[in-house]
Amino acid sequence: MPGRPFLEGETVDLCAVSEDDLEFLRETLNDPAVWPTLSARNPLTERQEREWYEEHASADDGNVNFVVAVDGDPVGTVGVHGVDDVDGSAELGIFLAEQYWGNGYGTEAARLATDYAFRQHRRHRVVARVFEGNDASARIWETLGYELEGVHRDEVYVDGEYRDVRYYAVLEDEWRES
Repeated sequence: MPGRPFLEGETVDLCAVSEDDLEFLRETLNDPAVWPTLSARNPLTERQEREWYEEHASADDGNVNFVVAVDGDPVGTVGVHGVDDVDGSAELGIFLAEQYWGNGYGTEAARLATDYAFRQHRRHRVVARVFEGNDASARIWETLGYELEGVHRDEVYVDGEYRDVRYYAVLEDEWRES
């Protein structure tokens, strides 16, 4: 169960990743409905998830990771990567367990994380990548006012095929106007 919320929203909270969240994260990352949307190619073991937690979840490496929680239960995760980038950019990555898709949790978590990147880390630009076929993810960024900046054709090889990757971004002044 996630700990105390770091950021609170209307229906979702963003909490620091804790050791108690590792089983949920591993199971979700290994879900056949989820992993192809993230370019994961290999199953994640308990040991690998623990190593990630020990090396990255609390590291001061320019990345911030949150568990997305609803009513105190984990439903997914969102990461803000590159908060120390000298050019002022950060990239958001998000995934939710399949049973929580379609409830607006991803949009709210992405809104909280975007606002966090701009307000707490003085980012000038926040980007998100969407793999071809993940239209629900694209709707999140479009709903939040991110602009489609381009498509990298056949950029990733996932689940037996090459897929395009769509790049979305929002600038600080655009975010504040929305």
